Amino acid sequence: MCRVEPASIEKQLLSSIRSQVGVQAMAAFQSLQENGVCLAHFCAGVQALAAHGLIRSSDPSHPLVPGLAPARILELGLDAESNPIRSPAPGKEVRVLSQGFKVFLDQVLGRGSFGVVYRGEQVRLKRSVAIKILRLNALPPDVPGEWFLERFRREPWIIAGLNHPHIVQVIDCGEEEDELWYAMEYLPGGTLMERIRREGRLPPAEVRTYLRAMAEALDAASRHGVLHRDVKPGNVFNSGPKLADFGLAKIPPARGEHGIPGAMTPKAAIVGSPPYVAPERANFQSGDARSDVYSLGATMYHAASGKNLFDLDPHNRAEWYRSHLSKEPEPLLNRVPDLPKELAAIIHRCLAKNPNDRFRSFESLLDHLGK
Repeated sequence: MCRVEPASIEKQLLSSIRSQVGVQAMAAFQSLQENGVCLAHFCAGVQALAAHGLIRSSDPSHPLVPGLAPARILELGLDAESNPIRSPAPGKEVRVLSQGFKVFLDQVLGRGSFGVVYRGEQVRLKRSVAIKILRLNALPPDVPGEWFLERFRREPWIIAGLNHPHIVQVIDCGEEEDELWYAMEYLPGGTLMERIRREGRLPPAEVRTYLRAMAEALDAASRHGVLHRDVKPGNVFNSGPKLADFGLAKIPPARGEHGIPGAMTPKAAIVGSPPYVAPERANFQSGDARSDVYSLGATMYHAASGKNLFDLDPHNRAEWYRSHLSKEPEPLLNRVPDLPKELAAIIHRCLAKNPNDRFRSFESLLDHLGK
């Protein structure tokens, strides 16, 4: 029986992660096990540190989510957060923004590299919302500040212009002192990535539902000249389902001239998350709507099989990019024999290496999906 106090486990684990600049969860557990720590208490310590924003998974495509099975936790690498979320002081759990929103600082819904998303409330309407806050002092020195701030400012403007049932709705945005924020609808139920991590592969009928919904959302975006450029399970909410996070989106220059800045991506930048990025983007090309088709295909492959396209080290970006360019994924029907053949064929067509061999548009993809 484990007799080590939870606070001691968390302290030892956090110290180990910080001193080694990241550690494999299995190695950390084996080290603490020698001191009498059991697996259940180790995993509880990992989840507690993650909930307080002190550590995260080394692989963004496999985040630490509540309820993650111990076996899954042991597969992860663990990193310390460079800008941890501080627990609010007693009596300071609620902050009120000047435009009439409450932010519940003790209810963190998620976080990215720089922004934190909190549960909130639109005071006048008593409506639950999610509020994304970017603290300017949290930006690392190697990030182009003006470029990143321009992207954060324009993200709510882009989403607000895409009024669609499968795209998250933006309610308001603003700036206060050294922070930028925007409020969006609160979507309970978590993300598709969290569901895959909990359940493994999804039933074929639900894969089709997600595929259709995301294709409709991306079709609406492309009709406005907007490319998402970061389609992945972590940006798909189960409620709806709905597509979120247009922070890396590309918009047409003409639109940028009428009030929405068309933020330029720095040269030599590969836009997108490595497990889902299209081959042409992995080859430093800007891509077009067919690149988002590929990323949607990679997302649906993951949902249908419970596996990424390739079994690679999550830290090895170069190997991911090479694989997208030259390696074929395992056929879906080998991994999921009960998947309808026509659905597997549609997903694999999305994943064609040559953009000309994919669906030319999301409208074409939806036509092939049928009713």
